[in-house]
Amino acid sequence: MLELQNIASVFSGVSVRETKSGSARFMRLSDLSDLKAGRTPALTTGEAPAVARALMIEEGDLIVGARGSATDICGASDAVFGAFVSLDIYLVRPNRDRVNPQYLVAFLALPATQALLAGSKQGSSLARLPKDALERIEVPLPPMPVQKIIAGLALSFEEEDKLLHKLTNLNSILGRETVARAIRAADTQQFLKRSIQ
Repeated sequence: MLELQNIASVFSGVSVRETKSGSARFMRLSDLSDLKAGRTPALTTGEAPAVARALMIEEGDLIVGARGSATDICGASDAVFGAFVSLDIYLVRPNRDRVNPQYLVAFLALPATQALLAGSKQGSSLARLPKDALERIEVPLPPMPVQKIIAGLALSFEEEDKLLHKLTNLNSILGRETVARAIRAADTQQFLKRSIQ
């Protein structure tokens, strides 16, 4: 096992100075929730940050929520490439020679890892995960081929979960529409009976 800081670089987010004319895009904590749910986040725009730690999100990066009761984690997608992360988010850039990014997402999302992260949070109202606590998380590192298999397995379960969620939503819509049609049909029949009398 190695600490996260030995297999990845962890960067703090930057403050966002929103402007409508700004060319820089920023990912906030609410955008992380959208991204994790499979929705395209509505990134805000602003002035490009002038600090050295401000890195744009790239393919293979992980985005980790720094605030809240749960520690949201997801891999970066096309929708956020080139954006900067705000103060409530950490950007984790894995060393791809040592760790598969999707394997790292899967490990950090495990309930046991989430419990460790939750135990490291500070503050009472909106708990914050300190950067050094994230960097000290110990990550088991099987050989790269095994990491890829585990990453693929985790991705397949994630995709299945998204499909089941969509199916549940569609089933709910279908159920409501069926009930609405039944009510309209019953109402139409009552109207026809009254008009015949």
